[in-house]
Amino acid sequence: MDNNLSSVHTAAEIPDMRSTIDDIQKILQTIPFNEDAARQKIYEINAKHPDNKMIWNLFHANIPSGISIQQASKENLYQDLQWKAYYLEAKILGKSVDEMRKDLQNQ
Repeated sequence: MDNNLSSVHTAAEIPDMRSTIDDIQKILQTIPFNEDAARQKIYEINAKHPDNKMIWNLFHANIPSGISIQQASKENLYQDLQWKAYYLEAKILGKSVDEMRKDLQNQ
């Protein structure tokens, strides 16, 4: 089974993903943390890159994911944005799911 994320991206996709990563970093660095901006960005990324949720659930199969984005705490939102920034960077680099798992285990 080929577990690579789609490693072929159009010329527009990579700059778009980099822009999204920049947006995430701005939200994460804003004090006080803007929960509304975080929620909106999470919704946008989930709509554009639904595979990020599938891979997250694969890595965290033993953790129930019953919290909605609306009910998520600041900490949950912050962690979700950190994951999404990592995921998008891995996608740009064409990392496999196994490579991503190793990266996360080594953090």
